[in-house]
Amino acid sequence: MTTQFLSPNIRELLGVTPVCTVSDRQIWNRLVTPMTKALLGKILDAAVEVRETISGGFPGDEVTNLNDHRLYGGQDGFVRNRYVATTYKTENGLFITKRDGVKFKAFGWFGDPRKGAMELIFKGALRDRRFDGTKQANDSSLIDFIGYEDAALNAPLVIAGKHVKSVELSVYAFLPGSSVVDVSGDEEFHHFIRNPFTFLDRPELFRQLFDRAWKTKLAPGQVSKPIPDVSKLVVPEFELVARGKRYDFVENAPSHYHVAMWSKSMGYRYADPAQEKALDELTAGIARLKASGVKLTRAQESWVCVVQSLRADLIPEGLNMNGPKWPQDNIGPQNLWMYKPLTEKAKALLEKK
Repeated sequence: MTTQFLSPNIRELLGVTPVCTVSDRQIWNRLVTPMTKALLGKILDAAVEVRETISGGFPGDEVTNLNDHRLYGGQDGFVRNRYVATTYKTENGLFITKRDGVKFKAFGWFGDPRKGAMELIFKGALRDRRFDGTKQANDSSLIDFIGYEDAALNAPLVIAGKHVKSVELSVYAFLPGSSVVDVSGDEEFHHFIRNPFTFLDRPELFRQLFDRAWKTKLAPGQVSKPIPDVSKLVVPEFELVARGKRYDFVENAPSHYHVAMWSKSMGYRYADPAQEKALDELTAGIARLKASGVKLTRAQESWVCVVQSLRADLIPEGLNMNGPKWPQDNIGPQNLWMYKPLTEKAKALLEKK
């Protein structure tokens, strides 16, 4: 009798996935835009280290420990899995990459680290989603939000009954010196713009801050002016890198309406039919408001979606859609997942769906 030996992919079973092998050269050359490079300046020198602590090299450089793992006899301050941090000194700041088995993150910091005046101007990442829906997803110290272990809300993508190879894309970019708190000195207003849903337990204050935000050009979540070329150039490059690592789908989790509409324009689809219905209702509601004579900027379209979660008697006159609400609060584990096929194999799967 011939024994049939298995050939498991040991690296991936142990949590070392293809996305973590994207090189620093690829990230800098393909994923950091010309305007971002111009702000950071030329790379001068570099250093690499393996880290195991939450703390980083300076305030803002920390990682997370969402599963609250305790190492070395229960000591606090350590992470479950070590990660590699590479720090590049540039003419005007720092370019930093961090990697563990399931994710890479790249950061652009503007300022002088010796003076402690560092401002985040770029953050981009790809994260393998294969462990989502389990506690193992939160073992990564490079995730920022509440976590992905809830199998009902954040299960890996399934298309035509099959689990597929998928990565989550996230990217942010900010012009230095343009943040709400830098311009206005108002930290409360800054926090409201960052996540207005955290103010829903103080509805009167929410309404006051909403009225201020309505008059600005900033969309919810947009605490600084964006670097202009990032939204134009970077997403196709991230997708190219993901495809090069043999991922079939790329996903994102838009935080607000304007981001979801931008993702939709880039070819992304909603993963959850109920969430797709909610977005369609919001889009129809915005159309009704405009038809009634309400003039809305792109940013205000997003604010209209946010304000539907406010107590009805405090929703500004003429803006109540009487029903549809933004389907997440950017606080709990609920995400608005959207996905896009990257390969012919992925497109063929979608045809069977």
